Amino acid sequence: YRSTNFEVHRNWLAITHSLPLRQWYLESTSEWTLDYPPLFAYFEWVLSQVAVLVDPEMLRVENLGYASVATVLFQRLSVIT
Repeated sequence: YRSTNFEVHRNWLAITHSLPLRQWYLESTSEWTLDYPPLFAYFEWVLSQVAVLVDPEMLRVENLGYASVATVLFQRLSVIT
């Protein structure tokens, strides 16, 4: 089972990893735009630096609905820690 938050988090990781800072709050490929304060966005960016080592495909903004086993595991572990 994956909640909507799964795709929201994946999309935020992709936005902060793949786009320049000035585009973070303007990107609208997904309905799940980055709408949290900058400190949280920077936290997502830090997580994305690890996520790229786990599965770079999760960090493609246009990869809507992407949910490989590695991506699911990464997101579950990043919530627990």
